[in-house]
Amino acid sequence: MIWRVRGAQLTTALNQCCPSVGSSARGPSVLARYGDVVATVERYGPGEEAKDFTPGDFILAHRHNPIAGLISIGQKLRFRGPDAMYAHWSHCALVVDQDGALVEAESTGVRRSPISRYKANEFHLVRLGPEVEPAARQRSVDYSNAQVGQAFGYLALVGAAMFLLFGWPLRLMRRNHQICSGLVVRALQAGGLLTDLDPSTTLPADLAKMFRARP
Repeated sequence: MIWRVRGAQLTTALNQCCPSVGSSARGPSVLARYGDVVATVERYGPGEEAKDFTPGDFILAHRHNPIAGLISIGQKLRFRGPDAMYAHWSHCALVVDQDGALVEAESTGVRRSPISRYKANEFHLVRLGPEVEPAARQRSVDYSNAQVGQAFGYLALVGAAMFLLFGWPLRLMRRNHQICSGLVVRALQAGGLLTDLDPSTTLPADLAKMFRARP
């Protein structure tokens, strides 16, 4: 089955064989194609661990906090029908080290975190394929690491909310302020990926739909 999303082809198929990466108890993988890049999307439920990380990949997570709740509610206004499932994802972060370390935008600012903090929750790991060269991955990682310590983009979040509610593409971003999805999109764009996306209006559900990350 083939979808066209914002000018890029996305091909998905279930991969029922379990590769050696991660817990043997995790759910089936999903293969996704975005342009020339093939990605493997792996689901990890509570208590399951991913392994063998490659910097430059990213995760989608379902969070349980007030901001995540507001993001999920807003996304449900836009993602309806068969797309409603993607509103489940309320957070994303970039993998920046082989040990699974993440850079993510939290309400307290952009921080570096261990992926183990998601062990008690469901998350999906989007492993970008070998088409993404090491130099491109490094640019994504360098961008993310450079954002550590920056403030959370509350104004950008308001702009995203206006887009969800009214369809107004407001880009209300202050310098050196980030929201989680904007950070991930800008990092991947630094590596030459997702260049057709607007980081100011892209949310976790957009990335989930693009890569068919079904909860």
